Amino acid sequence: MSRKPAPRKQSKAGRPAATPVALPFAPRTARRVILGSLGVLGMAALGTWAVAARVPEKALMAAATTGSEAGFVVRQVEITGAVNQPRLSIYREVLQGGSDSMLLTDLPAMRERLKALPWVKEVSIARRWPDRLEIRVAERKPAALWQQHGRIRLIDAEGVPLPAEDLAQFPNLPMLVGAGAQAEVAGLLRLTTAHPELAREMEAALWVGQRRWDMRMKSGETISLPEGPAAEAALMRFAEIHRETPMFGRGFVRFDLRIPDKMVVRVGGEPGTVAKPRPEPKAPAGNAPAHNATVQPNRAQPPVQTAAAEQLTKVVI
Repeated sequence: MSRKPAPRKQSKAGRPAATPVALPFAPRTARRVILGSLGVLGMAALGTWAVAARVPEKALMAAATTGSEAGFVVRQVEITGAVNQPRLSIYREVLQGGSDSMLLTDLPAMRERLKALPWVKEVSIARRWPDRLEIRVAERKPAALWQQHGRIRLIDAEGVPLPAEDLAQFPNLPMLVGAGAQAEVAGLLRLTTAHPELAREMEAALWVGQRRWDMRMKSGETISLPEGPAAEAALMRFAEIHRETPMFGRGFVRFDLRIPDKMVVRVGGEPGTVAKPRPEPKAPAGNAPAHNATVQPNRAQPPVQTAAAEQLTKVVI
């Protein structure tokens, strides 16, 4: 025989009585959670009000001391996004403020200290009460190698030098040569990104006269670009010619694109002679990367003036 369900108890008003709800933890624990949450909210509100109202330093220090005694001190620092910047240097800057109180932590000053680190481009910091700071780092990205006075340095797309002990781990980055070249890296990257087939053949880019680029190719040729915005159109025109008729490794020395709508080609022989193929460049000895070799600007070549003096063959595009 099946048992009938027991009738529900009714209140004096004739309505069903409420069923007791079992808590997932003891009442004492519940009181602690509630009081702790109220304490966190209270300390956060106190800190915000103290900064906004410009509370006198003694009163603020007293509040911070009270908060520290209650456990509101920096005990955890969580860092995300740091790959090349050593974490120890980040911890050092975070804990440099002179106080471990969550209330007295100066986040703007801490952010400025972190942004001064060489690999850090942007950083955000957040308090997570009662005792944790979250540090999110956006690092600078290597964009090129910059050579000046025989020294090679790693730089980002803004020309900011980056510390790197082993440059061999960046073999595919373009090489920039000359004073001021690092400040023009963004413009060169726009040119090379638009023409990857030429970028792969480029050995180095020389910043000439603080105004324009010479692209030195691996097969020995030099592409002389005009100044300013005209460089993009000139290189596009050369890329179209190169796709139809490969120009590298055929004995040419220089492709001068500085004259609008024309290309002046210099060959390595007497005027009127047929260009001879250049020998294949020798691979660097051992496992040393090609960037370890210093690129020397060709200062012996005078500026283009006359066809006879410079052994030029003019090709009108």
